[in-house]
Amino acid sequence: MATVECINRQNVGRIAERIVSNELEYRGFRVSDLNKEGPAANADLLAARDGKTWQIQVKGSTKNGGWWYEYGHCTDEVIGRGEPVEPVFNRSTSGFYKAQIVVMVCVKSPKEYTCLVLPVEVAEEAAQVNLDACFRGPTRQGTPHKAGKMWVEEGRKSKKAERQALYDKEWNQLERYLDNWDLAFASVPQ
Repeated sequence: MATVECINRQNVGRIAERIVSNELEYRGFRVSDLNKEGPAANADLLAARDGKTWQIQVKGSTKNGGWWYEYGHCTDEVIGRGEPVEPVFNRSTSGFYKAQIVVMVCVKSPKEYTCLVLPVEVAEEAAQVNLDACFRGPTRQGTPHKAGKMWVEEGRKSKKAERQALYDKEWNQLERYLDNWDLAFASVPQ
């Protein structure tokens, strides 16, 4: 009997966490899953090496075709339509965990994937550019954009020059972190 391989939005998060865990273990980290007793706020994995620890948030996405990476879903408060304005990452103020690294994984298969491995500050800055490009202006009908999924893709195109400039700025902030595990971890002070 043939098995059916299927990566979808229901399982891509756990698959992405396993991929990140494997990548870290390959690089000599000891990794613990913070979601064993239910979802942990702000971080999914704890990685340790050489007496240092990092809290890591993993964002998984899958798409047939190009490589695209998901920040997660924004809310009206993240967009800036509420008080106070919330960040995209480390939103929860309750609990111990605060991500220092964000890994956005685009998974085509367990063997075919790419990762944006970002210090949380870089991830937040790029996410704010994404919000400016996609959510903070009016729709074509002049109404506010609805909160929803935030994503980035290399080579993303827009017919509007102002939006295209923001897409280019966002990708320029991210591209040096594409599959660059050493850069991200070296950038986070301990």
